[in-house]
Amino acid sequence: MFKPVKRSFARKILGIPEDTFVILSGCTNVKDFRKGGHIFQEIIHHLQDNTLFLVFGSQSENLPSVYGTGLLRDYRKMPLIYSAADIFVGTSLEEAFGQTFCEASACSIPIVAFEVGGIPEIARHRKNARLVDEQTSEALINEIEFFRQSPATRQEYGNCGRQIVETEFTLQAQGERWVQYLDTMMT
Repeated sequence: MFKPVKRSFARKILGIPEDTFVILSGCTNVKDFRKGGHIFQEIIHHLQDNTLFLVFGSQSENLPSVYGTGLLRDYRKMPLIYSAADIFVGTSLEEAFGQTFCEASACSIPIVAFEVGGIPEIARHRKNARLVDEQTSEALINEIEFFRQSPATRQEYGNCGRQIVETEFTLQAQGERWVQYLDTMMT
């Protein structure tokens, strides 16, 4: 279900100008410390003049300078939203796996996030993501600017993310790994 949609088409459907730098995030509750809501709010404050923030979630309408999707019940629309973005920014300070990181990668969207918890399982530093150890908005903003300055690098990282998902996280790839595991258990 999660695969790239042509960016110009996605932006036209969503009413987003083609020449706008778009950051997608799943962080909507600025009061949720674990999800880095306070950090996301700092990023918005710093970059709001030259960036459109596209945010998943039912609470996204309450944030300034943010285009909120509201609560999506039809998951088939999500690849369209991912594909409209230039990058996906995750501000989670703890995360078991990070499904949204996997979905972004499946849609060929590069990632900026903290190197915490299970995030590096899907977001690979200098492959499909820029991960930072320092848990500050400034550290994330530096990596956001890295991607803003280089559309070719965004495309390279996005393509790598898609490849990671196809080889490691599809149902077929997961099934093949289980079969290999079971084979080793039986020998």
